[in-house]
Amino acid sequence: MKSILDRSFRYTSSAQTDLRKTFARIRREQRLHERDEVQAVAEAKLKVAPIRRGRSAPGMLKQISPGKP
Repeated sequence: MKSILDRSFRYTSSAQTDLRKTFARIRREQRLHERDEVQAVAEAKLKVAPIRRGRSAPGMLKQISPGKP
């Protein structure tokens, strides 16, 4: 958000604002943000595999005793 002290800040009087348009823009931005979050979570679920305990690969079951070839 811009500060009043920022030179690029432009004051708009209340007579020149349209609250309906402002709230519509805010709702649109929120929907886009929520959609992006849902999409990011879905992509993360596809890219990240959960760590499952109790299961091991068949090669991991063999234990090598020290000193035996």
